[in-house]
Amino acid sequence: MKKQLAFFILLCTCCFASYAQQDSVYAWNKWCASKDSMILFNTANNVIEVHDATIKATDLKLKSLDYTLRIGSPEIKGDTVSVMAMPHAAAGKKMRLAVINKKTDKVIKTITFYSADVPAPVAMIGTIKGNEAAKKDILKQMTLKVFFPNSLYCFPYKVVQYTASIYSAKGGATIPVAGFFLTKEVLEQINNAPPGTVAVFKDIKVTCPECATRTIEDLKLKIK
Repeated sequence: MKKQLAFFILLCTCCFASYAQQDSVYAWNKWCASKDSMILFNTANNVIEVHDATIKATDLKLKSLDYTLRIGSPEIKGDTVSVMAMPHAAAGKKMRLAVINKKTDKVIKTITFYSADVPAPVAMIGTIKGNEAAKKDILKQMTLKVFFPNSLYCFPYKVVQYTASIYSAKGGATIPVAGFFLTKEVLEQINNAPPGTVAVFKDIKVTCPECATRTIEDLKLKIK
């Protein structure tokens, strides 16, 4: 029985590997942090990119198979064809995209994407995502960044200005900053602050390509 089970597993593995080798089409959302996750984000920027290892990009056509997925005009760069994608499905719902051979008008592959909502962007100090950190770790950081909590959405937002308020019993300052760098003055105030001080980064204005500037939630970071 064990031998039969082992043979069955081996057979399934070989079949899967054979299928994977025959599947020459690769697709992903440019603005999803995981290229293996077939996710399109509602009310956000999505660019579906498709590459076929055996067919030229100029010979590929992309077609939405669901009314909940609208796509733009194709653009070709090298061996990849891309389209802007506009999902209109509830979170978790499926949307299908057909990859078609222009010459034969046959569907090469049907790709299933899933819709996801995008949370509001929030700020973080460098790589620190929590609400408290050791002083030595904070001082290693160089910038104020933007991320989307619990989401794979990775459209390039950046901070264009903010105000840092760092006060304790020993004093402190309110420092307006243009740009996203943690300035020398900000880092000096953090360095001089005793453990337990809460640094507040407020009036954080962010933008992205083709986006209007917006103000996001204050960031409060406790210095340990």
